[in-house]
Amino acid sequence: MDPVIITPDDVAETVRRAPNWKSPGLDGLHHYWLKGFVVCHAVLARQFQEALDQKSLPSLFTTGITHLVPKDRDTIDPSKYRPITWLPTIYKTLTSILSARITRHLNSNQVMSRAQNGCRGGGRGTKEPLLIDAVIGKVVKRNRRNLSAAWIDYKKAFDSVPHNGWRGSSSCTRLTVQLETSLGSVWGSGVQSFVI
Repeated sequence: MDPVIITPDDVAETVRRAPNWKSPGLDGLHHYWLKGFVVCHAVLARQFQEALDQKSLPSLFTTGITHLVPKDRDTIDPSKYRPITWLPTIYKTLTSILSARITRHLNSNQVMSRAQNGCRGGGRGTKEPLLIDAVIGKVVKRNRRNLSAAWIDYKKAFDSVPHNGWRGSSSCTRLTVQLETSLGSVWGSGVQSFVI
């Protein structure tokens, strides 16, 4: 992968595609304002590039505010809460730029299987298989045939994958050392603020 160079155009394109009023993190900044203040795009691009070149992100970028939202009315049991973390808008902008670069690299080098639709940009995740299941169900019903199907749901599947698990696969994806180190510094600094 070529070294990542972040330009003001990258920032402008990412901010243009971002939803206006998503909950901001500690920076308190909505994308709506970044869309209007185009003079900030060059400054942000420079700061993002400096952070990548230094292979470390400021704690303001990586500190989120976690709200514990009750899943139901049983608010005494801690397992009945869902943590929702509001990340800083600046961090969301940077990671969106990096995600676009990584996706472009993976697609151009055909690293990811076409079957990996759930994590691709523009992919429908689970909606596509559900639509296929619905069509198959209608065909089976119309033709009066029997059908057996099974779905497997891995409880807490993503909780069991360590954040540094990507390191073992980075050699086959051929990411730059600059990007690998920056990602490692972000995932190694899991700083959080909790709001109840």
